[in-house]
Amino acid sequence: MFLLHFLSLFAFPPPQVKVADPYRGLENATENATKQFVEEINNFSQLYLEASPFHQKLKQNLTDMWNYESFFTPQFYGKLFYYHHNSGLQNQRVLYQTKSLNSTGKVFLDPNTLSKDGTTAVTMESFSDDGTVFAYGISEKGSESVTVKFKKSNGEDLPDQLKDLQDTAIEWVSDESKVLGVFYSNYAERSGDELSKHSMFFHKMGTDSKNDILVVPNNDQPNGLTYGQVSEDGRFLFVIKVTDDKNTQMLYTDLSEINYNFTGPLKLTPLFDQADADYQMIDSDNKSVLVYTNIDAPQYKLIRVSLKGGTKQTPQVVIPEDPKQLLRFVYPVDEDKLLVCYMKDVKDALYVHDLNSGQMLYQIELPFGSVIMDSSISRNDDVFAYKRFSKFFFKIESFVSPFTIFYADFAKYEKGEHVQLEVFRQGKVPEMMDSKEFMVEQVFYASKDGTPVPMFVAHRTDMKLNGNNPVLLTGYGGFDENILPSFYVDYIMFMQHFGGVVATANIRGGGEYGEKWHEQGMLDKKQNVFDDFIAAAEYLINKQYTKSSKLAIFGASNGGLLTAVCSQQRPDLFGAVITQLGLLDMLRFNKLGIGSDWVSEYGDPDNATDFSYIYKYSPLQQLSVTPGKQWPATLLLSADHDGLVDVSHTLKYTAQLYHLLRTQAESWQHNPVVAKILVDQGHAFTGAPTEKKIKEKVDIYTFIARALELEWTE
Repeated sequence: MFLLHFLSLFAFPPPQVKVADPYRGLENATENATKQFVEEINNFSQLYLEASPFHQKLKQNLTDMWNYESFFTPQFYGKLFYYHHNSGLQNQRVLYQTKSLNSTGKVFLDPNTLSKDGTTAVTMESFSDDGTVFAYGISEKGSESVTVKFKKSNGEDLPDQLKDLQDTAIEWVSDESKVLGVFYSNYAERSGDELSKHSMFFHKMGTDSKNDILVVPNNDQPNGLTYGQVSEDGRFLFVIKVTDDKNTQMLYTDLSEINYNFTGPLKLTPLFDQADADYQMIDSDNKSVLVYTNIDAPQYKLIRVSLKGGTKQTPQVVIPEDPKQLLRFVYPVDEDKLLVCYMKDVKDALYVHDLNSGQMLYQIELPFGSVIMDSSISRNDDVFAYKRFSKFFFKIESFVSPFTIFYADFAKYEKGEHVQLEVFRQGKVPEMMDSKEFMVEQVFYASKDGTPVPMFVAHRTDMKLNGNNPVLLTGYGGFDENILPSFYVDYIMFMQHFGGVVATANIRGGGEYGEKWHEQGMLDKKQNVFDDFIAAAEYLINKQYTKSSKLAIFGASNGGLLTAVCSQQRPDLFGAVITQLGLLDMLRFNKLGIGSDWVSEYGDPDNATDFSYIYKYSPLQQLSVTPGKQWPATLLLSADHDGLVDVSHTLKYTAQLYHLLRTQAESWQHNPVVAKILVDQGHAFTGAPTEKKIKEKVDIYTFIARALELEWTE
């Protein structure tokens, strides 16, 4: 152990309470003392991790296992198909262009050529509807800031550039003959690291971005977000304003009425009279718009709203809420149909509905227990479905098998016939892995208050319930996020060579059971999240999967808050704790990084009422040791370019924990406490090259192996 070489004292005065904040100086990343501390903890962690006999073995094994070919869902724009591909160990995936789904095609954009070390990544992509122009956002060294560049489908680079954008999205503006420009989102005001007034701008193609026009200012919600969606026919712009409390206000304008001529702020008409729920545009015609919403429907529903009906109209319910399952996503497809996905107990069911009436026509059978890799209604490259196309594609995967891309084509079937899924591309497992050796089960356990919570558990088929298996338990529990079973080669390695068990708990705070599930794990109910996770660990022990000394927990970002709190509330329960990019100073989270955006999730520590419950679990302020009791082996990870969760969360927590153990527990503490700050890396591997991803996984499993005293088997 070592102690930080400086110890400044500050008074932190939230309402009615003064709290010591001795390491606030570490919030200044440019201070020499901060740089020195980072250098010291990195030197120490490198010595500790690389001294393990597992380190080189893990590096070689994970590199070999990572070296498998991966494909992503194809997209279709204009008359050409596009898909992403990674041959295995390429630092960044490559975008290919092809005339036929049956051919490899040619490289359209290779981010690996943009930097020698692979830290330049493409983090945003968008094609114009006619497929003639492509926009892509470049991020350097994990930064949240992107530069958007443009190129034609023939490969010609265009001179247009949009620089230093954050929280951005691109929407195309076209008339009947050509692409005119793009709408994009960005912050209108900046003061140092402080960003505010997230607004929408219009960029006319072929002009300097200095002349871009502010078309949707954001003066009413300076900490909110503003995004746009252009209807498929290009006529309407729908504006989504995300308020400070994460509800949305939905407005629109008819672009044809101004002949696509932008000179200043647009005249917008609200569809709803207030921002009281989540509203997202799914489809529109000349008279109405389909909206996916949770207004009076925690499990979501689909409604149709007249464009001329005013804010007091009663919308038509197209697909009513099903209180027993979550309406995960809806996509218009094949002109007159809807592709509808429901989730029940974290398993998906897929249906075809009529676009006009909303009537369910039939179910499309999915492989048992499947989960489609699409975590929200927002389009991504895991699902491709558009109203103007008869084909749709989507990807599924699981803990023990990599991707399978399915597709169906309505054009191949007569009217009224049920489409059948076909496998477009099946991912191949790494050569040293046999999927038949592993299994996944879903269990349900009771939390502290009796709430049933689902959990996926993966392990070797020959695993014995003897209470001695190493377990890696993961969770998140926040921001309405669904945590889905996904394929990671490090999980396979842990199960195959350490005889490990991987468990993912779908705890409250997530979106697996709709907004109520989320609400039960936010604000003053955040303790439910920690109780759910602790109960998951107790279940795994009680059912003889493992014991405390063999149980490791992992969480990142909000999940890092989770693991830190649980390790404090139940230090006896865990053999190893990995906290990555964690929010650890909850009394100042709203002043660090973009933490002010998360007040609606956690509460405002500057508010007396919110402070009272935040303070009770804030990891930095609740650090304490029990005489004679071990602090669990702990690995703290952060990144120097994390623009979301500031690195100072981890630095301050590390300094305080080292000081505490050095001054109060030195005579009995022998479990390792190690911290590492990743260099040139952003939040949650944003844009991280494959080489760095492997290196971080090697460090994590090296630590777990040492802490749990594991043995390697071939």
